[in-house]
Amino acid sequence: MKYRLRHWAEYLLLRGFCGLVARLPYRLALVAAAGLARIGFALLHSRRREAIRRIRFVLGAGCSPRQARAVAWRSLRNMAFNLAEVLYIGGGRPRPLPSTIDMQEPLERVQAYIRANPGRGGIFACPHMGNWELAGIVVPSLGIDMFTLTGVQKNPMVQDYLQRLRHAPGVELIERGSGTTLRKIFANLRKGKFLAIMPDLRSRQPGVRVRFFGGEANLYPGLGHFAHQLDVPIFLAIMRRHGWTRHSIELHGPFEPDPDLSKEADAVRLSQIVMDIIDAEIRKDPGQWFWYNKRWILDPLEPDAAPEPAPAQPSQP
Repeated sequence: MKYRLRHWAEYLLLRGFCGLVARLPYRLALVAAAGLARIGFALLHSRRREAIRRIRFVLGAGCSPRQARAVAWRSLRNMAFNLAEVLYIGGGRPRPLPSTIDMQEPLERVQAYIRANPGRGGIFACPHMGNWELAGIVVPSLGIDMFTLTGVQKNPMVQDYLQRLRHAPGVELIERGSGTTLRKIFANLRKGKFLAIMPDLRSRQPGVRVRFFGGEANLYPGLGHFAHQLDVPIFLAIMRRHGWTRHSIELHGPFEPDPDLSKEADAVRLSQIVMDIIDAEIRKDPGQWFWYNKRWILDPLEPDAAPEPAPAQPSQP
């Protein structure tokens, strides 16, 4: 595909902005991010109101408008911090993050699983909590062979650059919706690699329905389907930000598939286990979660939505 003039203009503008942010001292970059978040919080009236509405709906009558507003502010500021840290790590001059990341114990558990199960892959479920972007940068750097799915943007130059910012070198990115997507996922899991999935996303098509936030969420079916069909466990990684500069990873699982259940029933069971924990963790500290997603996870399906195609049964090697 030939690049258009618009592609180059967007790419160079993005590279210039990212390069400027990446050259700021770390704490100054966070101060700048907090300032931009404050401006956005003041100007984006409809998005702010919707986030507050969602927070009060989930947390109930005990959450006052003032408390919901404080949660909404922390959530937006956290997102701004996340972006600043990704630019700092992977921007114009890549470097380690000068902050504390408490991850030794959970990652030792994963490494112990890998040693005990050579050649068997797994799935990392990482919701939109804390700086979830760090999982795609830090985990592979510790010798865990990881791959993930990526969407397609209109500007391929921007897409390639953003993916390089968000993931450590060596992380394979598989394009969603291509003719070889499922085949590559199955092959990688059979080779003992780990698939990183964000489980707390609403699917536009009928998928896996689970209880969440006191309502019903329609999720993408891949999490449970891949685990069941490839006989690999799910690890749930909860990222948290402590203050401005400290991070931690809390690992849940492994959650093993049940071969006595059907693929559909097991997908619901595994997804419900994961989402129950995410629900509880968000309620403990709701400011850690991103409440501004355009597709609200509890929105009902459109009446004419087609079913989400289920992964085909992989052929045996």
